[in-house]
Amino acid sequence: MTVYRGGCHCGNIRVAFETGRAPGDFTPQACQCGFCRKHGTAALSDPDGKLTFTIEDPDNASLYRHGLGLTDFIICRTCGVYVGAHMPDPKGDIANVMVNALDDRERFTNPPQPVVRTEEDEESKRVRRRRQWTPSTIVTGSG
Repeated sequence: MTVYRGGCHCGNIRVAFETGRAPGDFTPQACQCGFCRKHGTAALSDPDGKLTFTIEDPDNASLYRHGLGLTDFIICRTCGVYVGAHMPDPKGDIANVMVNALDDRERFTNPPQPVVRTEEDEESKRVRRRRQWTPSTIVTGSG
């Protein structure tokens, strides 16, 4: 497994993305909802990997929810960087990470693939994410 590290610009939110896949094996997802288009998302996930978000000061992080309200979109309140999306789930928390939040982002060279999922209901969204997203945890403080 390789660990790709990164985080927001000011360092309040850090991420560790563990995966056995090579950067060239990923096709980032570019969700076409209004929120994601405004942020220019390019999301990575690996269901066989692990994703850890460490938030040093939770008061300076926003866990924004919209749409069906299932997911925390992790945004730094200090520098404004959208780091990733984390979905608490009874079967195990899952998440994705934004390519641009990674220190080695230039290694992920495949262009983002636009995806439209406006027709998904809560259950179909959960099923898809359980199949595609990465097992994850959020740690607060210096972890």
